[in-house]
Amino acid sequence: MATTAPPLKTSKLRQVLVKRFPGAEVPSLRREMRPGRIGGILVWPKFRGKGQLERQEELLAKLRADLTPEDLLEIGLILTVTPDEYRAFTKE
Repeated sequence: MATTAPPLKTSKLRQVLVKRFPGAEVPSLRREMRPGRIGGILVWPKFRGKGQLERQEELLAKLRADLTPEDLLEIGLILTVTPDEYRAFTKE
């Protein structure tokens, strides 16, 4: 009988993000009720000058280095922004 891996914890994902993106902040990270995936916001100064596609590709590459394929399936949208973008976003 196959065993099911335990669900990815938000605390583990936060640790991976902070490790792989030194100096980053993760002001929001939570599991949504539906569809049950973890989403959030990753704020990192080194995203400055990069487009959203490049940021998302970098995020996925770094997550793949530390998480299992099963863990990756539990991740929804992680918004990748610079500190300036985050401040503008949260002002409104």
